[in-house]
Amino acid sequence: MFQNTRFPIKINPGILSAAMILALAGCGGPRQPDELARAVAVGERPVAMSGTASFFDGKVGVTVTISRGIGHGTAAAAHGGANARVIDTFGMDKDEAQSYADSKNAVGSPLPPVTIHLKLESLQKSTVLIEVVDFDSDLGNFAVHPEILALAPDQIAEPDTMISQLGVDSDEIPMKVSLRLGGKLETQTVLVKSLVVPPPPQ
Repeated sequence: MFQNTRFPIKINPGILSAAMILALAGCGGPRQPDELARAVAVGERPVAMSGTASFFDGKVGVTVTISRGIGHGTAAAAHGGANARVIDTFGMDKDEAQSYADSKNAVGSPLPPVTIHLKLESLQKSTVLIEVVDFDSDLGNFAVHPEILALAPDQIAEPDTMISQLGVDSDEIPMKVSLRLGGKLETQTVLVKSLVVPPPPQ
């Protein structure tokens, strides 16, 4: 579960699987899809933005990536996802339905939701425990889960993916990352930049 504290909403990851099933099978006639429904129907797209940093004197590498879309998408989206309907709460349990309704009402941006990955790499010769203390940006202040990751030498691991419904409207997003290793706390701002190369001037 993730929490974006800039908008006080919580979404159970189970909603995504339920939403994928229900995105095209709503109750009633066709309706105009919202951005959250579109993002679930299409699924997570290739990485569009990325940024890296080195923490603790080169002992830990950090990579942050941003992609449009959510989850694995639906089969129907591959055959004309533009016809996707609004996700219905019919069939969800009470908590999932309430979480989806809250998140939909909290959306204050017309931009498509994005998926964020925070990847940590151990560059040491022994297993280490790394705590993610803070992960904050204009896309939201996220409660990362799990907070502590055990990394073997040269291993890359990441906490649960995070979803921002605020969308991206910039080619560069500063992401504040605070990590704790062996009792030492370090905070850096990782600049996550667009990977799209602009066309040459005409």
